[in-house]
Formats: sequence, structure tokens, C-alpha cells
Amino acid sequence: MADSFWDMDDVVAEQQRIPCFVAIDIPGYGFLDGNSDDDLPRNTRVELPYWLVQPLIVADQVELEYPLCFARRALNDIATSAVSVNLHGLCACFFHFGIKFVNLIDDVNLGAVLSNAFSQRLTEIMQYSQSGRSYSKFILTLDDTEKQIFKLGQESFKLIQTWSNGVHNGDKIQTAQILRKSHIRK
Repeated sequence: MADSFWDMDDVVAEQQRIPCFVAIDIPGYGFLDGNSDDDLPRNTRVELPYWLVQPLIVADQVELEYPLCFARRALNDIATSAVSVNLHGLCACFFHFGIKFVNLIDDVNLGAVLSNAFSQRLTEIMQYSQSGRSYSKFILTLDDTEKQIFKLGQESFKLIQTWSNGVHNGDKIQTAQILRKSHIRK
């Protein structure tokens, strides 16, 4: 997933706040803590957007905590039953932000949990999108990426139904002419 200046999903994901501790005294940045002080003292806990944390972590100026959407409790719930967790409630762009966060901290376990959750939920999303079952409650639990996949699944299902009913240019799957002739000879 390439970052793009014009990609709104990227913009939203990079606005997600990450709790962190300042590793050094930072003069003139007290406003980040809500203080009117001019300086941001060392070991102060602040929540900063991903786009700001990314260069600060590279420069060893902050130490990260996991955001609530990737806290141990949330990850345990997801690992136990990914399909039943309301990911939209945790973070509207859960998977998009998850990819960015995993790349920032290089946590193999978090990457595995996200990958497994996506696989499990993808199966459920496709079943709902192509079954015609009531999905109003289910769709509220999906993050933005999953909602896009759900919509594509519905559109694909409609196109397949249209095609299989022969509505598209009167085309239907038929036995090839050469196969019909060889079947007659036997």
C-alpha cells in the first residue's frame, strides 16, 4: 500500500493519535501537552498524530505506547474471534492505520494478528455481501477498508447474477461447437 498525498484514506490514517513519552526536553512545544509552558519536559505523556510521531521515532525523540485500538485487550479479543469485534468502534481506519503502525514499530506479533483478522473477516464480508442476508448490524462493525470490500463484493455478485441469467448481450455459457461434435461421434 503506497502512501499518497492525495489518498484520503492515507490522510485519515495518519491523523490517528499515538500515545508516547517525550525522550528529551523540547523547548517551545509545551502546547502539545496542553500547558501554557514554553517547554515540553522529558517523560511527558502526549498523544500525537502518526504523521508527527513517525519522524520523532526515527530521531529517538519519543517512546511509543500502543494506541487503544492495538492495546493488549483489543488484540486478545481480535485473536480470539476477529469476526465478532467491532473494528469500526476501535478505529474507523483500523487496518489502514494498522499497516502504518506495524511498519513504524516493526512488531511481528501485531502484524500476524492483523493479517489473521483480515483473512477471517474477509471470508465473512464476502459471505454477507453475496448472500442477500440482512447486514445492517454487521456493516456497522466494519472499518473503512472492509466497507469498500463489502461494496465491491455486492457489485460483483450483482454482475455475476446478471451475466449468469443471460441478460448481458444474450450470452450464456454453452458447450463449444467442437466439443459437441466429438461427443456425437462417441
